[in-house]
Amino acid sequence: MAAPYSYGFFLENGTQVVHGEGAEHRQAFPIDSNIPGELQIFSPGHQSEPRTPCFCGPQGIFPFTTENRMPRHVHMSPNPSGNGKRYVVEKIMVMEGIALAELGGQIYVIPPNTMVVIGPGVPHAWVACPPGLDLQALGVADRPLVSHGKFVAVFEYEQPTAFFPTAQVETLKEESDYVRCNDLESIRFPEMSLEEIRTTALFVWGRKATKLE
Repeated sequence: MAAPYSYGFFLENGTQVVHGEGAEHRQAFPIDSNIPGELQIFSPGHQSEPRTPCFCGPQGIFPFTTENRMPRHVHMSPNPSGNGKRYVVEKIMVMEGIALAELGGQIYVIPPNTMVVIGPGVPHAWVACPPGLDLQALGVADRPLVSHGKFVAVFEYEQPTAFFPTAQVETLKEESDYVRCNDLESIRFPEMSLEEIRTTALFVWGRKATKLE
């Protein structure tokens, strides 16, 4: 089994990304059973590694299209001490399709079968990648993979939380750092052409996120 917290890679803002070789791969059944199946383990779980967040909030799915240009936001929950609020972690599993994520002001191209654990206080937004982005042709993917303008996200929160919209892109530490933005249209994920994505985004694959040359 992989060593604790050796999964994927971390961004400077504390967000963890696990994809491909960054996950633990193992047989789902005993080898002598001759039953096919492979597991991809994205996290050791909180009990095995206490630094792994324990998720006790809502979970569900969100089918994204290019029309679902999410406004930038963070998540907060009541502080266990009873004094104010604290920022909480959100986990997104990109299950089908190719996603675009804005994390702390930087755009990332997220392939399917990727887990993104968004660090507390990191402003973020999501949308489906426009159709026609060919990751294999760009030298990113090792197999045919083309965006189709939609993806399915499985989401889960560390604690029950709400939507706190913001124009801020820096990682927020204290509740007092948060500045609410009520003009949601102004902070929606920008409409981007394929060329803009190619030239400005970081592409996630395996254990890294890289910019195209």
